[in-house]
Amino acid sequence: MSRILIVTHQFVPHVSPRTTRWKLIVEELMSMGHKVTIVTGTQDDKKNNKFNTIFVGNSGSSNIVSNLRTKSNKINSRNVIKDKTFKLLKICYRFVVRNFAWPDYSMFWLISVFRDRKRINHDYDIIISVSLPFSSHIAAYIINKKLQKPWIMDIGDPFYLKTSAPENNRFLYGWLNKYYENKFYRLASQILFTHEDVKEAHEEEFDINVNKTIVGQPISKFDDDLFKKSTEYNYETENIKFGYFGIFTNGVRVPTNFYKFLDFFTNYEMHWYVNPDSVEILNKDNFEIDKNYFHSQVSRNEALNLMVSSFHCLVSVGNLNPNQIPSKVIEYIATGKPVIHFAEIDKDPVINISKQFNNLFIVTRDTDIELFKSKFYDYFKKVQHFDSDNFNNLYSAKALVNKLKLF
Repeated sequence: MSRILIVTHQFVPHVSPRTTRWKLIVEELMSMGHKVTIVTGTQDDKKNNKFNTIFVGNSGSSNIVSNLRTKSNKINSRNVIKDKTFKLLKICYRFVVRNFAWPDYSMFWLISVFRDRKRINHDYDIIISVSLPFSSHIAAYIINKKLQKPWIMDIGDPFYLKTSAPENNRFLYGWLNKYYENKFYRLASQILFTHEDVKEAHEEEFDINVNKTIVGQPISKFDDDLFKKSTEYNYETENIKFGYFGIFTNGVRVPTNFYKFLDFFTNYEMHWYVNPDSVEILNKDNFEIDKNYFHSQVSRNEALNLMVSSFHCLVSVGNLNPNQIPSKVIEYIATGKPVIHFAEIDKDPVINISKQFNNLFIVTRDTDIELFKSKFYDYFKKVQHFDSDNFNNLYSAKALVNKLKLF
């Protein structure tokens, strides 16, 4: 079995698509007998931590930033002055980070990694770095520079090729972004991209050896108890309840055309579990406010239970560029619930995923909605026939680990 060192700025208990992904992968690696250590900038939960983690960073500054994000993301705060203060602080923080930080918001973590690099256990066979953020790859390079052990890079989102909502000031740092990304791809033993199109785009831009690259698809965990709740939900109620969990970002993901789709349903409720920035984006468009309900973001476990127990259908909105894939859609699919994915662009990578599952419905501006509705309603009677074996073979942690070169 291998000794594996994983370098990721974010890890549990922090909640994000990336931390959820790597929690599942680490659990799978451990179950196979591998010895896994995680170097991270996230402080662990000492009471419930079952992972071997090494925290690197300043706990004081980490807590300040974490608290700022948490408090500024609360919706409908009763204290207006406090609410506006936190929003102002977040705006100032974002201005500084977006205009001057390199490679991204976690640049000060890299200083800590460089300072503490000698105390990090170098008794490993393989090193794996995880982005977002790109800083994780630089940290892995710092740790692995002398030993030059096999290096696996997991690319969550593009870095240099991310032209919309870039991670830093492209005018100042564009050349630096490309230089280091190109350098790391040449040093890496294996590189994971989330889907085929983005893999090919990077191979062409950076002239990467195709033998190094694989599709490291989004993953999730099929849960029998959650699926049972999906099958027991009352789909015959008059009002169709839709649920969306996630965020919207201008230039990356906005539900511009999704509103028009909702107009084809006369009796519905649309529930949005989003952050305040997403609420502002939603409120810029005119839609039937009495049928839309806004909620604060919730923990992953609470979200999963809401998905299977409170909604007829789960909603996914595609990104505005083909290089990014909303990983949440895979978690949606695993519930067995019908999932509506609105593709805002023609080359949305989720379209190919829909060919693998009968509970994922693609809607575009050109979709015949009345024809779609007939198929959509019919699925309510077939929820119990969801093919969990097919899901596990394609999108489980085990399916991804089997692709990695760990020996």
